[in-house]
Amino acid sequence: MSSILGTMDVALRLGCSAERVRQLEREGKLPAEKMPHGQRVFREEDVERLAVEREGQRLLKQKAVTVNE
Repeated sequence: MSSILGTMDVALRLGCSAERVRQLEREGKLPAEKMPHGQRVFREEDVERLAVEREGQRLLKQKAVTVNE
């Protein structure tokens, strides 16, 4: 069973701001559920998937810069 994380927990795991987490959710890159009181919650497995994707993109960009030098 996957853990549920709040916006700030996700921001800490991804190394970004809470606003960026909300933006990722609006862009459809990070699924979320809105609780009755309005707080967004995220499944840990979705956050980890996005973290892996972002790290892969960062490594590809870093490799491209190294190759072009």
